[in-house]
Amino acid sequence: MNRADFAPGGTNPHYPLHSHPRATEAGVVIKGKLLVGFISTTGVFYSKVLKAGEMFVIPKGLVHFQKNVGQGKAAIITSFNSQLPGAAQLLATLFASNPAIRDDIFAKNFQVDETVITSIKSKFGSP
Repeated sequence: MNRADFAPGGTNPHYPLHSHPRATEAGVVIKGKLLVGFISTTGVFYSKVLKAGEMFVIPKGLVHFQKNVGQGKAAIITSFNSQLPGAAQLLATLFASNPAIRDDIFAKNFQVDETVITSIKSKFGSP
């Protein structure tokens, strides 16, 4: 279990878009209003604004986020069904791996020029 506090407009500071590969996450909003969202394995985006006293469940392995959409501070208590849920930050996992994934692989996948990938990688400190 843990507690996360959010400044107005704030997201999870370490992992704005992330997943927990080994656990389902359940949480309850204890203060403020949070936008909670996740993407299903079929690519459907689900989201809802929750207020104090309301709960959410994020199934294991799904990319998700929480963002404070209220005027003041917000807080949640979360729990996981594993003592080692893991946390994979989506963008850092992709663009800051070591060794780095080749730019031509990303360019093909995202259907962009390799210079776009180089620019993105530069923001994550990837070689």
